[in-house]
Amino acid sequence: MNSKVTKINSVGFMDGSGDTVVKYEKNGEIEEIKAKTVLVTASLGVLKAGTIDFVPTMPEWKQEVINEMGFGTVNKCIMSWDDDDALVWPADKLWFLLMTPEDETSGLWTQFYNPTRFKGKPSLMSWVGGDEAIEEEQKSDQEILERVMTNLRSMFPAIRNPDNVVISRWGQEEHVRGSYSFPVPGRDIYADAQDLSRRIAKIWFAGEATGNGWGTTNGAWKTGEDQALRMVEDLKEDV
Repeated sequence: MNSKVTKINSVGFMDGSGDTVVKYEKNGEIEEIKAKTVLVTASLGVLKAGTIDFVPTMPEWKQEVINEMGFGTVNKCIMSWDDDDALVWPADKLWFLLMTPEDETSGLWTQFYNPTRFKGKPSLMSWVGGDEAIEEEQKSDQEILERVMTNLRSMFPAIRNPDNVVISRWGQEEHVRGSYSFPVPGRDIYADAQDLSRRIAKIWFAGEATGNGWGTTNGAWKTGEDQALRMVEDLKEDV
């Protein structure tokens, strides 16, 4: 809704004087809304960054989980060609992997997915993840595309530059700050995800890091559905 939540204040609910108050910024103006219950679906990256002010502060057990859970970044270079004659790679193969020498560019933009048959036009998608994804975000679209095309030409020399290119930078996106949660050695990600999903007062939590579908849209969606149903039942009990 083009709004940036900045504060969630549940003091009123907790002391019995009122509802939870959500403060948000919209079109440069600060506004507030009162709610009987709140669902937070912000990413683990946003929770780690602390850009939403929770009042009172998060319980120690909740903040520990936020701090200690792993949250990584993966980025994509998505390309398409307007002319069917641009298809110079096998149309029936979904995946291509370029094996590169062990140097500073090893593994950079070397994995390709071919969704051409689903998109109706020649299309390819490449990935980069981990620390390298963060490093690549500092480069321009042109620099990244040059690396991607160099790798593609190693496999398909006749390929020409794409007509349309979209390159993600999820680490720099302030409303996401990464892409996916992941297990950290020495911690139980199942227990952490369950604790992250536990409500505080009337504040509920959902998102890919709160379930078992880590790194997936359907995993995030499922947690939102589950929590919404619990919220409805909880509100019925208050009537």
